[in-house]
Amino acid sequence: MKIIYCWRLVATGFAFVLFAIVALFLAILLAPLIQLFTSSPIKRRSITRKSIQQSSWIYLRIMRGLGLLSFQFEGLERLNRPGILVIANHPTLLDAIFLMSVMPATTFIVKAAMARHPVTRWLVNMAGYIPNDNVGVELLEKAATALKAQDQLMIFPEGTRTDDSGIEFKRGAANIALAADCPIVPVLIDCRPMTLRKCEKWYQLPKARPHFYFKVLPEINPRVIDHQQTKGIQARQLTQLMQSNLVEELRRLA
Repeated sequence: MKIIYCWRLVATGFAFVLFAIVALFLAILLAPLIQLFTSSPIKRRSITRKSIQQSSWIYLRIMRGLGLLSFQFEGLERLNRPGILVIANHPTLLDAIFLMSVMPATTFIVKAAMARHPVTRWLVNMAGYIPNDNVGVELLEKAATALKAQDQLMIFPEGTRTDDSGIEFKRGAANIALAADCPIVPVLIDCRPMTLRKCEKWYQLPKARPHFYFKVLPEINPRVIDHQQTKGIQARQLTQLMQSNLVEELRRLA
């Protein structure tokens, strides 16, 4: 057992180094080439997103091949629609990478740190991702504009990884859905045993190989909310509905 644990520890360290190498390759080598040989901003955005998707897809399969994790997707066909707002709970550090690996045409709302980092900021900009430091009206307008242009938009409504208190959505995703009047597609993310949680170091490995399960749930129509209420109440009701859908599904799995 100690040999297996040591192997997983070394392989996990290698996986983190590999991620940094892939990010550097995309930002320092691939991004300038795309910018140099592609004049159309729309085509540039598409190529960048596809490059991120393919890199994520390969990276996750390398991790699976090393015996670090396993994963399963269910209901991905529900994501093959333009103009939808995709939401998900956020239990682990790898959630966004998994979703990027299966959603090549999607606008992601990403951490502001990625938009400021000297390595990743070019990729964020070229891919047309929206940093979450654009708070309030600015973020709402950018997100709603993308959805009305029939882009897919993906956001983690918690804003950060789930902590010990459980899933707690903020109202940003609900405000975006109400402004764009678009379908909401929830994605349940379950990881057992848990790994790479908030405030957990990379070397704090679970006793067994974690299995990631992604299930795309039926869409939510924001029009089910009472639109006679104020915008604030509508956003609160829709937030509670989105959160309860994922919490109830997690309970069923448990």
